[in-house]
Amino acid sequence: MKKKLFMFVCSCALLTACSNSEKKSGEADKASVEVSDMHNAEISLDYEGTYKGVFPAADCPGIETTLTLNPDKTFALHQVYIDQKDGTFDEKGTYTVEGDLLTLQVEGGETSYYKVEENRLRLLDADKNEITGELAENYILNKE
Repeated sequence: MKKKLFMFVCSCALLTACSNSEKKSGEADKASVEVSDMHNAEISLDYEGTYKGVFPAADCPGIETTLTLNPDKTFALHQVYIDQKDGTFDEKGTYTVEGDLLTLQVEGGETSYYKVEENRLRLLDADKNEITGELAENYILNKE
């Protein structure tokens, strides 16, 4: 009789413990959903401005790059190929921001992509992927 009573109490305790952990787990899931950070560049007010950096280049020491994002969704891109005669290029166009993806559309020309990060832009490849390899950290423009 004592053995049956002991087994009954243990079973009740085990069932109670399992149901409490399920409630706590469910509550934790709800809390993580409620607290999730909805911050992205699209709703952030601080991505507009001027960014500068030096991108790597195959035929010169680098490309000094200045990108200005204007509040009216236009941009100006100024690039200087270091130590190159006639190596200065200026482009203008429009841009969009969706999530953390900045898309530059040059007037009558190419499209380029950047990932918007805190106070910097990271150049992406044509497939909108981050550039990898040992020079990856050189494809960043920092906000002034």
